[in-house]
Amino acid sequence: MPSKKPAQPVQSGLFGASLSCPDIDNLPLIVEPQGSIEVLAPGSVYQPLLLSPRQDDIDVGPGKLDEHEEAFVRDLIRRLYPAGNHPKSDKTPLKWGNKEIWLKRNIEKRDESFRLRVDDSDWFYPDFIVWIVDYETRTQIFGFVDPKGLTVGAGGGWSDYKIVSTLFMPHVVERQLAASGQKVEFEGAEWTFRVRGVLVSTSSFTNLTAQAKFNLNDDEGKLVAPTEADFKRGRIVFQKTDTSYIDDVLQLLTEDSAVDHLLSLSALLFDNSAYFTPSGELEHDLALRHDENTQTESEFVAALMRDYLKLDSKGVHGSWASKNRRRQLMDYAAEGKWGFGGEKVSDIRDHPAPCEELWSRKQKTEKG
Repeated sequence: MPSKKPAQPVQSGLFGASLSCPDIDNLPLIVEPQGSIEVLAPGSVYQPLLLSPRQDDIDVGPGKLDEHEEAFVRDLIRRLYPAGNHPKSDKTPLKWGNKEIWLKRNIEKRDESFRLRVDDSDWFYPDFIVWIVDYETRTQIFGFVDPKGLTVGAGGGWSDYKIVSTLFMPHVVERQLAASGQKVEFEGAEWTFRVRGVLVSTSSFTNLTAQAKFNLNDDEGKLVAPTEADFKRGRIVFQKTDTSYIDDVLQLLTEDSAVDHLLSLSALLFDNSAYFTPSGELEHDLALRHDENTQTESEFVAALMRDYLKLDSKGVHGSWASKNRRRQLMDYAAEGKWGFGGEKVSDIRDHPAPCEELWSRKQKTEKG
């Protein structure tokens, strides 16, 4: 009777299990992944995207998506194509009205990946590039989106380097591009190029508002928890179980707010090669902050957010900042300073432009 031959060893694969790499055209779409590790994502520059496997003995990379990152891509596609009629080709952009959207996975710590840095912080590699092309206005928006658990992932609150990189650094980058004379041309025409970012909090609104590091000053200078609208003005939106938050993400990438204008002016102030002449109360408060500044850029931005993100009952930004400047100006009523002599309380208390007046007096003192 012939003896049995020993069974040939079976290679289980480099990642702990046998993996197949089907033709890209046969991969499932990310909107219905069917448990697959490799999926097609409409509008993605590179295919396939890799999902985190459900089995503990399998690992994939680089750039695999965790469950929140996967949800963001799926929610973006479903929000833009609620009827399910999204493009199937891997070389077709997503459509948002008349705009085109291309999506790219941004892999951390690769030389070719997009990254930002503020002060001497670590490099911030946002998870996704969301490139929006608007042919009507000839505008290209280099957007970046990072789904992140901010309860732990943003330990510094408003001064955390990921948050400051999202809020402030796009304005710095735009100034650097303009100063270098770089222009974006496409199809023989010059285009506007913008950089904007959004953090998608995978931590719940309830958990984040419980963190004192995100508290804001109300119009009386009292620290209070931010509302969801306050977070949105700070370029933080919350990932929801439905796709509605995608509207906020796209709006923030394409439309600037008064807070963004404030941050753009701050980038100008920190640009040593630029000259800044303030106009109006807001700009004079910024100039005062910059002249008084002994902080890092991150700390400067954080203090600005604490004073300006929350609106007062009239829908005005920075009420507490203005009141605080008025209090500083009131010192002149109690004692003569810088050669101006004593002044009536009522004359200063009712001054229509306390920030501008305080800045003007300080300038005269410095010149004197």
